[in-house]
Amino acid sequence: MGKRRSAGSFAVSSSLGAVCGVLGVCGVFAACAGSGSGGRGNGAGSSSGADASSAADAQSDAGSLVGDGASAEALSGEAGCATASARADRAPVYILFVLDGSSSMAQENKWTAATGALFDLIGGMSDDPSIGVGLIVFGDNYDVTARDSLGGGPYPEPGLDVPIAEVTVAQSAALVDRLSGVPAWNTPTYFALLGGYGELSDFAPEVPLLPGGHKALVLLTDGVPTDTHCGTAGDAGVVYATNACVVMAATQAAAAAPQGPITTFVIGTGAFPSLDTQSFDPEWLGYLAQAGGGAPAGCNPAETQTAADLCYLEVDPTQAATSAALQSEFTTALQSIRHQVLGCTFPLESTGLGTVDPTKVNVQVDGQTVLQDPANGWTYDDPSHPTAIVFHGTACENVKNDPSANVSVVVGCETQTAK
Repeated sequence: MGKRRSAGSFAVSSSLGAVCGVLGVCGVFAACAGSGSGGRGNGAGSSSGADASSAADAQSDAGSLVGDGASAEALSGEAGCATASARADRAPVYILFVLDGSSSMAQENKWTAATGALFDLIGGMSDDPSIGVGLIVFGDNYDVTARDSLGGGPYPEPGLDVPIAEVTVAQSAALVDRLSGVPAWNTPTYFALLGGYGELSDFAPEVPLLPGGHKALVLLTDGVPTDTHCGTAGDAGVVYATNACVVMAATQAAAAAPQGPITTFVIGTGAFPSLDTQSFDPEWLGYLAQAGGGAPAGCNPAETQTAADLCYLEVDPTQAATSAALQSEFTTALQSIRHQVLGCTFPLESTGLGTVDPTKVNVQVDGQTVLQDPANGWTYDDPSHPTAIVFHGTACENVKNDPSANVSVVVGCETQTAK
């Protein structure tokens, strides 16, 4: 056990340090040689017409997003038009996990499976300056404040919970260490959320984390709050719309930058349909997720019978034959949230070196050109004053499914658009 503790134009900079360190757009800029030679700072060599046609031939019948010039070398080698390239980082996100460590989480393998899934998720977020991760655990054996049935915290507990930071080796070790406790006490969810929203609201990223990111809180719980602030199905006259936790989530979802907005995602783990709504209340979880902005469109927050209509992510321990199977269910839920928070916007903010004609910009993912297409390709956030590349449809799904995808911008050649 570890210790507890413009259609105009936009500017592109030729200064790699300034661009990477301040603006979140990284890359190598170089003049492009003429036809038949490479000469680019991020890759030498040429690309023949056969290379370009091979890439085009690889397009699927469903409609590939790869253009006729399938690589930066094709753009420069054939046309001699590309003049610079830059790698773009996705818009960052700061995620705070708020994990229920109350005594009931020890039942049905819930704790072992949930922490195992979090271990795996944390490992997949390491050394990415566009992702910050923090952790609050409430009600476990290290959280002695949760012995009080009416309270807990205040959270995050200094020296115990883990502040948001890039997942370096040290941060990963701290997160794993905080998950080393065991379920023990009560469920002061109100106080855990209050502290979690406070941390996110006050959070300002420091280098190496990129600035200007989206804030998200992920609550993972198996029961109703034991404090008196958030009435649920076991309380007389409960009205979910005025529930203190639900109101708090809605307020944070609507908060203005830089404090907000904060999106709330909810993972509930209990038998569904619930066998005892005084212990596990799907309606409370659903209203909380919907108010916090993390619910799918068209869901029903009052749903108690049909899992497909739930507003929160349900993980039913009674349907998992083994702890490994239950962990897989938690992993699926966590990856679903990660998929949603990893956006499809890649900022282009930069300085210096004149202007760039937005009609002569091409975007590549792992060396393959993505067509400008509002349906399944990319567009500018604002065509008149572009500050970011935004992927859509299939292209968006592709970059979400591959967080390590190398997105780059090549300037100088006429923008390839969907036919």
